[in-house]
Amino acid sequence: MSHTKLVIGNKNYSSWSMRPWLLLKAFDIPFEEVNIALYQDNTAEKLGPYSPSLKVPALLHNEITVWDSLAICEYISEQLLDGRGWPANPKKRASARSVCAEMHAEFPNLKKDWPMNCKASVELFVSDKIEDEIARIDAIWSCCRRKYGTDGRYLFGRFSIADAMFAPMAICFQSYGAKLSQEAQAYANTLLAHPHVQQWIEQGQQEEESMSMSNVSNMY
Repeated sequence: MSHTKLVIGNKNYSSWSMRPWLLLKAFDIPFEEVNIALYQDNTAEKLGPYSPSLKVPALLHNEITVWDSLAICEYISEQLLDGRGWPANPKKRASARSVCAEMHAEFPNLKKDWPMNCKASVELFVSDKIEDEIARIDAIWSCCRRKYGTDGRYLFGRFSIADAMFAPMAICFQSYGAKLSQEAQAYANTLLAHPHVQQWIEQGQQEEESMSMSNVSNMY
């Protein structure tokens, strides 16, 4: 019998932790959740047995350890979902992988200045760089919904890794008052209404730890 363990950080702040957690939850994969508060004096000591990078998230499955959110989601799809984490259609799957890689690698200003905070509710200053990055995400959401999402409510129809990767950004946009197109806002609302996204937000809001903005930015 396989044993799956996911090591995550603070739910209020750790957007990278949320992504594989949400994928596991959305597909009803049983797993043990290990929560380690970040930026504490003993954080590295606690992460040492689990994560070679001393960062979250980390997935432990039988004798295998995987770290980095996108790598974990790929592994979950391959080993635990028979590939169902990605769209079955090759064209959809190629686009889904591309937008996930873009979310993983790009949007440095949003990650730095608009970090996930489930407790936040404030309109932040929108610089030109932030506006450009919001517009790009808006375009990704709107175009994917129009081209690939007609058979369901998510980016590529049914829930996939792409939705898990973008869910934290929907929380950020709600927290900081991002202005989105009608199509993109409808998709953001779909993500925010997902029962496990709501569960994550509620649990994050109940956490007592607070962090500086610089530390929160580093957790994205």
